[in-house]
Amino acid sequence: MHFRLIIICLFLMVLLPLETYAGHHEAKGKVVYNLNQCIDMALKFSPEVGESIYEEEIYKAKKTQADSAVYPKIEILGLTGPSPEARKEDFLETDVSTKINGIFGSFELTLIQPIYTYGKISGYRDAASSGLKAAKAGVSKKKSEIILRTKEFYYNLLFAKDMKILVLEIKDQLTRSLEKTEKQLQIGSPWADETNIYKFKAFLGEAEKNLNEIDKNILFLEETLKASMGIPKEIDFEIADRVLMPEEKIPDALAVYISSSKQLRSELIQLQEGLNARKALIDVERSNYYPQFFLGLKASLSGATNRDKIKNPYISDQFSHSYGALFAGLKWSVDFGITKGRVNEAEAEYGKLKEKQRFAFEAIPLQIKKAYLNFEESRKNIHELENAFTNAKKWLVSAIANYDMGVGEAIDIADAASVYALTRTNYLKSVLSHRLSYANLLNASGLDIIEKY
Repeated sequence: MHFRLIIICLFLMVLLPLETYAGHHEAKGKVVYNLNQCIDMALKFSPEVGESIYEEEIYKAKKTQADSAVYPKIEILGLTGPSPEARKEDFLETDVSTKINGIFGSFELTLIQPIYTYGKISGYRDAASSGLKAAKAGVSKKKSEIILRTKEFYYNLLFAKDMKILVLEIKDQLTRSLEKTEKQLQIGSPWADETNIYKFKAFLGEAEKNLNEIDKNILFLEETLKASMGIPKEIDFEIADRVLMPEEKIPDALAVYISSSKQLRSELIQLQEGLNARKALIDVERSNYYPQFFLGLKASLSGATNRDKIKNPYISDQFSHSYGALFAGLKWSVDFGITKGRVNEAEAEYGKLKEKQRFAFEAIPLQIKKAYLNFEESRKNIHELENAFTNAKKWLVSAIANYDMGVGEAIDIADAASVYALTRTNYLKSVLSHRLSYANLLNASGLDIIEKY
Protein backbone atom coordinates (compact mmCIF):
# COMPACT_ATOMS: atom_id res chain seq x y z
CA MET A 1 0.00 0.00 0.00
CA HIS A 2 2.82 2.39 0.76
CA PHE A 3 4.49 1.74 -2.58
CA ARG A 4 1.13 2.20 -4.25
CA LEU A 5 0.79 5.56 -2.49
CA ILE A 6 4.16 6.63 -3.89
CA ILE A 7 3.06 5.67 -7.38
CA ILE A 8 -0.16 7.69 -6.99
CA CYS A 9 1.80 10.73 -5.78
CA LEU A 10 4.13 10.58 -8.75
CA PHE A 11 1.18 10.22 -11.07
CA LEU A 12 -0.35 13.36 -9.57
CA MET A 13 2.92 15.19 -10.08
CA VAL A 14 2.78 14.74 -13.83
CA LEU A 15 -0.74 16.13 -14.02
CA LEU A 16 0.66 19.58 -14.52
CA PRO A 17 -1.73 22.49 -14.09
CA LEU A 18 -1.71 23.45 -17.75
CA GLU A 19 -4.42 26.11 -17.62
CA THR A 20 -3.34 27.43 -20.99
CA TYR A 21 -2.13 26.28 -24.32
CA ALA A 22 1.23 25.99 -24.00
CA GLY A 23 17.39 40.63 -26.60
CA HIS A 24 18.08 37.07 -26.42
CA HIS A 25 21.47 35.45 -26.32
CA GLU A 26 22.76 32.11 -27.51
CA ALA A 27 24.13 29.42 -25.20
CA LYS A 28 25.61 26.19 -26.56
CA GLY A 29 23.72 26.50 -29.83
CA LYS A 30 20.43 27.48 -28.17
CA VAL A 31 18.55 30.75 -28.23
CA VAL A 32 17.73 31.79 -24.68
CA TYR A 33 15.00 34.25 -23.72
CA ASN A 34 13.91 35.63 -20.37
CA LEU A 35 10.26 36.30 -19.55
CA ASN A 36 10.17 39.92 -20.75
CA GLN A 37 11.83 38.98 -24.03
CA CYS A 38 9.30 36.20 -24.56
CA ILE A 39 6.47 38.67 -23.96
CA ASP A 40 7.97 41.26 -26.33
CA MET A 41 8.29 38.69 -29.11
CA ALA A 42 4.80 37.31 -28.51
CA LEU A 43 3.30 40.81 -28.72
CA LYS A 44 5.11 41.55 -31.97
CA PHE A 45 4.18 38.22 -33.55
CA SER A 46 0.60 37.77 -32.29
CA PRO A 47 -2.01 37.67 -35.09
CA GLU A 48 -4.63 38.63 -32.49
CA VAL A 49 -2.85 41.91 -31.73
CA GLY A 50 -2.38 42.50 -35.45
CA GLU A 51 -6.08 41.93 -36.07
CA SER A 52 -7.07 44.37 -33.32
CA ILE A 53 -4.69 46.98 -34.78
CA TYR A 54 -6.48 46.70 -38.13
CA GLU A 55 -9.77 47.04 -36.27
CA GLU A 56 -8.43 50.33 -34.94
CA GLU A 57 -7.58 51.38 -38.50
CA ILE A 58 -11.17 50.65 -39.55
CA TYR A 59 -12.48 53.01 -36.89
CA LYS A 60 -9.94 55.64 -37.91
CA ALA A 61 -11.38 55.45 -41.40
CA LYS A 62 -14.92 55.73 -40.03
CA LYS A 63 -13.94 58.79 -38.02
CA THR A 64 -12.44 60.35 -41.14
CA GLN A 65 -15.75 59.78 -42.93
CA ALA A 66 -17.76 61.27 -40.07
CA ASP A 67 -15.47 64.31 -39.79
CA SER A 68 -15.77 64.91 -43.53
CA ALA A 69 -19.56 65.22 -43.35
CA VAL A 70 -19.25 68.90 -42.37
CA TYR A 71 -17.63 69.71 -45.72
CA PRO A 72 -19.61 70.35 -48.89
CA LYS A 73 -20.53 67.49 -51.18
CA ILE A 74 -19.61 68.14 -54.80
CA GLU A 75 -20.85 66.18 -57.77
CA ILE A 76 -19.48 66.71 -61.28
CA LEU A 77 -21.01 65.18 -64.42
CA GLY A 78 -19.50 65.44 -67.89
CA LEU A 79 -21.14 64.05 -71.03
CA THR A 80 -20.41 63.91 -74.73
CA GLY A 81 -22.11 62.29 -77.72
CA PRO A 82 -23.69 62.79 -81.17
CA SER A 83 -25.81 65.92 -81.61
CA PRO A 84 -28.83 66.53 -83.91
CA GLU A 85 -28.54 69.72 -85.96
CA ALA A 86 -30.63 72.78 -84.98
CA ARG A 87 -30.46 76.32 -86.50
CA LYS A 88 -32.10 79.60 -85.52
CA GLU A 89 -33.85 79.96 -88.89
CA ASP A 90 -35.64 76.66 -88.30
CA PHE A 91 -37.15 77.88 -84.99
CA LEU A 92 -40.65 78.47 -86.39
CA GLU A 93 -40.62 75.52 -88.73
CA THR A 94 -42.92 72.61 -87.80
CA ASP A 95 -41.56 70.04 -90.19
CA VAL A 96 -37.78 69.86 -89.87
CA SER A 97 -35.91 66.67 -90.59
CA THR A 98 -33.48 65.44 -87.89
CA LYS A 99 -29.90 65.44 -89.06
CA ILE A 100 -27.18 64.10 -86.75
CA ASN A 101 -24.00 65.61 -88.04
CA GLY A 102 -22.20 66.93 -84.94
CA ILE A 103 -21.18 66.23 -81.37
CA PHE A 104 -22.06 67.88 -78.08
CA GLY A 105 -20.36 68.23 -74.70
CA SER A 106 -21.84 69.16 -71.31
CA PHE A 107 -20.57 69.84 -67.82
CA GLU A 108 -22.67 69.97 -64.63
CA LEU A 109 -21.62 70.94 -61.12
CA THR A 110 -23.72 70.45 -57.98
CA LEU A 111 -22.53 71.54 -54.54
CA ILE A 112 -24.44 70.85 -51.29
CA GLN A 113 -23.27 72.36 -48.00
CA PRO A 114 -25.07 71.24 -44.79
CA ILE A 115 -25.75 74.14 -42.47
CA TYR A 116 -27.93 72.65 -39.72
CA THR A 117 -28.85 69.00 -39.15
CA TYR A 118 -30.23 68.94 -35.58
CA GLY A 119 -27.25 66.95 -34.34
CA LYS A 120 -27.01 64.31 -37.09
CA ILE A 121 -23.47 65.20 -38.22
CA SER A 122 -22.12 65.88 -34.72
CA GLY A 123 -23.72 62.65 -33.52
CA TYR A 124 -21.96 60.61 -36.17
CA ARG A 125 -18.67 62.35 -35.38
CA ASP A 126 -19.01 61.67 -31.64
CA ALA A 127 -19.96 58.05 -32.28
CA ALA A 128 -16.97 57.54 -34.58
CA SER A 129 -14.62 59.19 -32.08
CA SER A 130 -15.83 56.92 -29.26
CA GLY A 131 -15.59 53.91 -31.56
CA LEU A 132 -11.95 54.74 -32.26
CA LYS A 133 -11.18 55.02 -28.54
CA ALA A 134 -12.91 51.69 -27.93
CA ALA A 135 -10.85 50.11 -30.73
CA LYS A 136 -7.63 51.42 -29.17
CA ALA A 137 -8.70 49.91 -25.85
CA GLY A 138 -9.31 46.67 -27.75
CA VAL A 139 -5.68 46.64 -28.83
CA SER A 140 -4.61 47.06 -25.20
CA LYS A 141 -6.98 44.26 -24.19
CA LYS A 142 -5.42 41.84 -26.67
CA LYS A 143 -1.93 42.80 -25.55
CA SER A 144 -2.91 42.20 -21.94
CA GLU A 145 -4.25 38.75 -22.86
CA ILE A 146 -1.00 37.89 -24.66
CA ILE A 147 1.06 39.05 -21.67
CA LEU A 148 -0.91 36.86 -19.25
CA ARG A 149 -0.87 33.88 -21.61
CA THR A 150 2.90 34.11 -22.11
CA LYS A 151 3.46 34.26 -18.36
CA GLU A 152 1.34 31.14 -17.95
CA PHE A 153 3.39 29.31 -20.59
CA TYR A 154 6.65 30.43 -19.02
CA TYR A 155 5.78 29.63 -15.39
CA ASN A 156 4.19 26.28 -16.23
CA LEU A 157 7.32 25.33 -18.18
CA LEU A 158 9.46 26.14 -15.14
CA PHE A 159 7.08 24.13 -12.97
CA ALA A 160 7.37 21.13 -15.28
CA LYS A 161 11.16 21.28 -15.23
CA ASP A 162 11.18 21.47 -11.43
CA MET A 163 8.87 18.47 -11.27
CA LYS A 164 11.28 16.54 -13.48
CA ILE A 165 14.14 17.38 -11.11
CA LEU A 166 12.06 16.11 -8.19
CA VAL A 167 11.18 12.80 -9.84
CA LEU A 168 14.81 12.30 -10.92
CA GLU A 169 15.96 12.98 -7.38
CA ILE A 170 13.62 10.36 -5.90
CA LYS A 171 14.49 7.93 -8.68
CA ASP A 172 18.18 8.35 -7.93
CA GLN A 173 17.67 7.65 -4.24
CA LEU A 174 15.61 4.53 -4.94
CA THR A 175 18.04 3.29 -7.59
CA ARG A 176 20.89 3.40 -5.12
CA SER A 177 18.79 1.55 -2.54
CA LEU A 178 17.94 -1.06 -5.17
CA GLU A 179 21.60 -1.54 -6.08
CA LYS A 180 22.59 -1.97 -2.41
CA THR A 181 19.79 -4.48 -1.89
CA GLU A 182 20.98 -6.51 -4.88
CA LYS A 183 24.55 -6.51 -3.51
CA GLN A 184 23.33 -7.66 -0.11
CA LEU A 185 21.48 -10.55 -1.74
CA GLN A 186 24.59 -11.52 -3.68
CA ILE A 187 26.69 -11.72 -0.51
CA GLY A 188 23.91 -13.55 1.34
CA SER A 189 23.12 -10.88 3.92
CA PRO A 190 20.52 -12.23 6.39
CA TRP A 191 18.41 -9.06 6.33
CA ALA A 192 18.26 -8.80 2.52
CA ASP A 193 14.77 -9.52 1.13
CA GLU A 194 14.26 -10.31 -2.55
CA THR A 195 10.72 -8.92 -2.32
CA ASN A 196 12.18 -5.44 -1.81
CA ILE A 197 13.91 -5.72 -5.19
CA TYR A 198 10.60 -6.36 -6.90
CA LYS A 199 9.06 -3.40 -5.10
CA PHE A 200 11.89 -1.05 -6.02
CA LYS A 201 11.84 -2.15 -9.66
CA ALA A 202 8.08 -1.77 -9.92
CA PHE A 203 8.27 1.70 -8.47
CA LEU A 204 11.17 2.70 -10.72
CA GLY A 205 9.26 1.49 -13.77
CA GLU A 206 6.35 3.71 -12.83
CA ALA A 207 8.78 6.57 -12.23
CA GLU A 208 10.16 6.15 -15.76
CA LYS A 209 6.64 6.30 -17.14
CA ASN A 210 5.97 9.50 -15.24
CA LEU A 211 9.24 10.99 -16.46
CA ASN A 212 8.10 10.31 -20.01
CA GLU A 213 4.86 12.15 -19.25
CA ILE A 214 6.77 15.09 -17.83
CA ASP A 215 9.12 15.21 -20.83
CA LYS A 216 6.09 15.27 -23.12
CA ASN A 217 4.60 18.19 -21.18
CA ILE A 218 7.89 20.07 -21.25
CA LEU A 219 8.19 19.59 -25.01
CA PHE A 220 4.58 20.68 -25.52
CA LEU A 221 5.03 23.84 -23.47
CA GLU A 222 8.31 24.71 -25.20
CA GLU A 223 6.80 24.25 -28.65
CA THR A 224 3.68 26.22 -27.70
CA LEU A 225 5.76 29.06 -26.31
CA LYS A 226 7.96 29.06 -29.43
CA ALA A 227 4.89 29.12 -31.68
CA SER A 228 3.39 32.05 -29.77
CA MET A 229 6.67 33.95 -30.22
CA GLY A 230 7.02 33.15 -33.92
CA ILE A 231 10.23 31.11 -33.46
CA PRO A 232 10.73 28.50 -36.22
CA LYS A 233 10.48 24.87 -35.11
CA GLU A 234 14.01 24.04 -36.19
CA ILE A 235 15.56 26.56 -33.77
CA ASP A 236 16.61 25.13 -30.41
CA PHE A 237 14.93 27.22 -27.73
CA GLU A 238 15.38 27.56 -23.98
CA ILE A 239 14.08 29.89 -21.29
CA ALA A 240 16.58 31.84 -19.23
CA ASP A 241 15.32 30.90 -15.74
CA ARG A 242 16.33 27.55 -14.32
CA VAL A 243 13.93 27.12 -11.39
CA LEU A 244 10.54 28.50 -10.44
CA MET A 245 10.95 31.10 -7.72
CA PRO A 246 8.25 32.93 -5.68
CA GLU A 247 7.22 36.40 -6.84
CA GLU A 248 9.64 38.97 -5.46
CA LYS A 249 7.36 41.99 -5.77
CA ILE A 250 5.21 42.94 -2.82
CA PRO A 251 1.69 43.90 -3.96
CA ASP A 252 0.03 47.16 -2.97
CA ALA A 253 -3.17 47.31 -0.96
CA LEU A 254 -6.22 45.70 -2.54
CA ALA A 255 -7.97 49.08 -2.88
CA VAL A 256 -5.12 50.35 -5.08
CA TYR A 257 -5.73 47.64 -7.69
CA ILE A 258 -9.50 48.14 -7.65
CA SER A 259 -9.04 51.87 -8.12
CA SER A 260 -6.53 51.36 -10.94
CA SER A 261 -8.89 49.06 -12.80
CA LYS A 262 -11.48 51.83 -13.13
CA GLN A 263 -9.05 53.93 -15.16
CA LEU A 264 -6.88 51.29 -16.84
CA ARG A 265 -8.95 48.15 -17.44
CA SER A 266 -9.47 47.92 -21.20
CA GLU A 267 -12.91 46.33 -20.93
CA LEU A 268 -14.21 49.25 -18.84
CA ILE A 269 -12.79 51.76 -21.31
CA GLN A 270 -14.44 49.89 -24.17
CA LEU A 271 -17.78 49.83 -22.36
CA GLN A 272 -17.67 53.52 -21.51
CA GLU A 273 -16.74 54.54 -25.04
CA GLY A 274 -19.38 52.16 -26.37
CA LEU A 275 -21.98 53.90 -24.20
CA ASN A 276 -20.80 57.29 -25.50
CA ALA A 277 -21.16 56.03 -29.06
CA ARG A 278 -24.63 54.58 -28.40
CA LYS A 279 -25.76 57.83 -26.83
CA ALA A 280 -24.53 59.76 -29.87
CA LEU A 281 -26.40 57.39 -32.18
CA ILE A 282 -29.61 58.03 -30.22
CA ASP A 283 -29.16 61.73 -31.03
CA VAL A 284 -28.59 60.82 -34.67
CA GLU A 285 -31.87 58.91 -34.84
CA ARG A 286 -33.74 61.68 -33.05
CA SER A 287 -32.46 64.21 -35.58
CA ASN A 288 -34.60 62.45 -38.20
CA TYR A 289 -37.66 64.00 -36.56
CA TYR A 290 -36.53 67.38 -37.87
CA PRO A 291 -35.64 68.87 -41.27
CA GLN A 292 -32.08 69.07 -42.51
CA PHE A 293 -31.07 72.53 -43.82
CA PHE A 294 -28.47 73.12 -46.51
CA LEU A 295 -27.08 75.57 -49.03
CA GLY A 296 -26.34 74.65 -52.64
CA LEU A 297 -24.89 75.66 -55.96
CA LYS A 298 -25.99 74.34 -59.33
CA ALA A 299 -24.15 75.15 -62.57
CA SER A 300 -24.43 73.65 -66.04
CA LEU A 301 -22.66 74.34 -69.33
CA SER A 302 -23.12 72.56 -72.68
CA GLY A 303 -22.50 73.18 -76.36
CA ALA A 304 -22.71 71.43 -79.72
CA THR A 305 -20.90 71.85 -83.03
CA ASN A 306 -24.10 71.92 -85.11
CA ARG A 307 -26.55 73.91 -82.97
CA ASP A 308 -27.11 77.65 -82.59
CA LYS A 309 -27.38 79.04 -79.09
CA ILE A 310 -30.78 80.55 -78.29
CA LYS A 311 -30.73 83.34 -75.70
CA ASN A 312 -34.33 83.05 -74.60
CA PRO A 313 -34.98 82.42 -70.89
CA TYR A 314 -38.17 80.53 -71.71
CA ILE A 315 -36.45 78.03 -73.96
CA SER A 316 -34.04 75.38 -72.69
CA ASP A 317 -31.79 73.39 -74.96
CA GLN A 318 -30.03 70.49 -73.25
CA PHE A 319 -27.37 70.44 -76.00
CA SER A 320 -26.49 74.15 -75.83
CA HIS A 321 -26.96 76.24 -72.69
CA SER A 322 -25.23 77.78 -69.68
CA TYR A 323 -26.63 78.70 -66.28
CA GLY A 324 -25.77 78.80 -62.57
CA ALA A 325 -27.74 79.35 -59.37
CA LEU A 326 -27.31 79.52 -55.59
CA PHE A 327 -30.07 78.13 -53.38
CA ALA A 328 -31.06 77.22 -49.85
CA GLY A 329 -33.09 74.16 -49.07
CA LEU A 330 -34.36 71.67 -46.53
CA LYS A 331 -34.96 67.95 -46.55
CA TRP A 332 -37.56 66.45 -44.27
CA SER A 333 -38.81 62.87 -44.27
CA VAL A 334 -42.03 61.87 -42.51
CA ASP A 335 -42.12 58.08 -42.08
CA PHE A 336 -45.11 57.52 -39.75
CA GLY A 337 -43.35 55.75 -36.86
CA ILE A 338 -40.21 54.33 -38.45
CA THR A 339 -38.05 57.04 -36.88
CA LYS A 340 -39.64 56.41 -33.48
CA GLY A 341 -38.87 52.72 -33.81
CA ARG A 342 -35.25 53.45 -34.67
CA VAL A 343 -34.94 55.79 -31.69
CA ASN A 344 -36.40 53.11 -29.40
CA GLU A 345 -34.02 50.55 -30.84
CA ALA A 346 -31.02 52.83 -30.26
CA GLU A 347 -32.17 53.47 -26.68
CA ALA A 348 -32.54 49.72 -26.08
CA GLU A 349 -29.01 49.09 -27.38
CA TYR A 350 -27.76 51.79 -25.01
CA GLY A 351 -29.60 50.20 -22.08
CA LYS A 352 -28.23 46.74 -22.89
CA LEU A 353 -24.68 48.05 -22.91
CA LYS A 354 -25.34 49.95 -19.68
CA GLU A 355 -26.25 46.66 -18.00
CA LYS A 356 -23.01 45.10 -19.23
CA GLN A 357 -21.12 48.00 -17.71
CA ARG A 358 -22.94 47.55 -14.42
CA PHE A 359 -22.03 43.86 -14.41
CA ALA A 360 -18.39 44.67 -15.19
CA PHE A 361 -18.20 47.16 -12.31
CA GLU A 362 -19.38 44.40 -9.99
CA ALA A 363 -17.37 41.50 -11.47
CA ILE A 364 -13.96 43.11 -11.96
CA PRO A 365 -13.41 44.00 -8.26
CA LEU A 366 -14.29 40.39 -7.41
CA GLN A 367 -11.78 39.15 -9.99
CA ILE A 368 -9.12 41.38 -8.47
CA LYS A 369 -9.97 40.29 -4.94
CA LYS A 370 -9.81 36.61 -5.92
CA ALA A 371 -6.34 37.05 -7.45
CA TYR A 372 -5.22 39.03 -4.40
CA LEU A 373 -6.47 36.38 -1.95
CA ASN A 374 -4.88 33.60 -4.01
CA PHE A 375 -1.59 35.48 -3.86
CA GLU A 376 -1.79 35.80 -0.09
CA GLU A 377 -2.81 32.17 0.36
CA SER A 378 0.03 30.86 -1.80
CA ARG A 379 2.52 33.12 0.01
CA LYS A 380 1.56 31.57 3.35
CA ASN A 381 1.57 28.05 1.89
CA ILE A 382 5.07 28.54 0.48
CA HIS A 383 6.44 29.25 3.95
CA GLU A 384 4.71 26.28 5.58
CA LEU A 385 5.42 23.80 2.79
CA GLU A 386 9.08 24.78 2.58
CA ASN A 387 9.50 23.59 6.15
CA ALA A 388 7.44 20.48 5.40
CA PHE A 389 9.39 19.25 2.38
CA THR A 390 12.73 20.10 4.06
CA ASN A 391 11.87 17.83 6.98
CA ALA A 392 10.47 15.20 4.63
CA LYS A 393 13.78 15.23 2.75
CA LYS A 394 15.65 14.65 6.00
CA TRP A 395 13.26 11.81 6.79
CA LEU A 396 13.95 10.21 3.39
CA VAL A 397 17.73 10.48 3.82
CA SER A 398 17.48 9.01 7.30
CA ALA A 399 15.25 6.14 6.12
CA ILE A 400 17.66 5.28 3.33
CA ALA A 401 20.62 5.38 5.72
CA ASN A 402 18.85 3.08 8.19
CA TYR A 403 17.94 0.68 5.39
CA ASP A 404 21.53 0.64 4.15
CA MET A 405 22.75 -0.24 7.65
CA GLY A 406 20.20 -3.03 7.99
CA VAL A 407 18.18 -1.42 10.79
CA GLY A 408 15.37 -0.07 8.60
CA GLU A 409 12.71 -1.42 6.29
CA ALA A 410 11.97 -0.74 2.65
CA ILE A 411 8.54 0.43 3.70
CA ASP A 412 10.19 3.26 5.66
CA ILE A 413 11.77 4.52 2.43
CA ALA A 414 8.38 4.28 0.73
CA ASP A 415 6.71 6.33 3.47
CA ALA A 416 9.40 9.00 3.44
CA ALA A 417 9.55 9.21 -0.37
CA SER A 418 5.77 9.51 -0.53
CA VAL A 419 5.60 12.40 1.92
CA TYR A 420 8.62 14.12 0.36
CA ALA A 421 7.11 13.88 -3.12
CA LEU A 422 3.76 15.16 -1.90
CA THR A 423 5.09 18.11 0.13
CA ARG A 424 7.61 19.14 -2.52
CA THR A 425 4.93 18.98 -5.23
CA ASN A 426 2.53 21.10 -3.16
CA TYR A 427 5.33 23.57 -2.53
CA LEU A 428 6.01 23.93 -6.25
CA LYS A 429 2.29 24.30 -6.94
CA SER A 430 2.12 27.06 -4.35
CA VAL A 431 5.06 28.85 -5.98
CA LEU A 432 3.34 28.51 -9.37
CA SER A 433 0.11 29.86 -7.88
CA HIS A 434 2.10 32.72 -6.31
CA ARG A 435 3.49 33.81 -9.70
CA LEU A 436 0.24 33.30 -11.62
CA SER A 437 -1.83 35.08 -8.96
CA TYR A 438 0.34 38.16 -9.24
CA ALA A 439 0.15 37.98 -13.03
CA ASN A 440 -3.65 37.76 -12.82
CA LEU A 441 -3.69 40.64 -10.34
CA LEU A 442 -1.86 42.90 -12.78
CA ASN A 443 -4.05 41.71 -15.64
CA ALA A 444 -7.31 42.27 -13.75
CA SER A 445 -6.31 45.78 -12.67
CA GLY A 446 -4.92 46.83 -16.07
CA LEU A 447 -1.46 47.44 -14.65
CA ASP A 448 0.35 44.75 -16.63
CA ILE A 449 1.10 47.03 -19.59
CA ILE A 450 1.77 50.12 -17.45
CA GLU A 451 4.26 48.28 -15.23
CA LYS A 452 6.06 46.67 -18.20
CA TYR A 453 4.65 43.20 -17.52
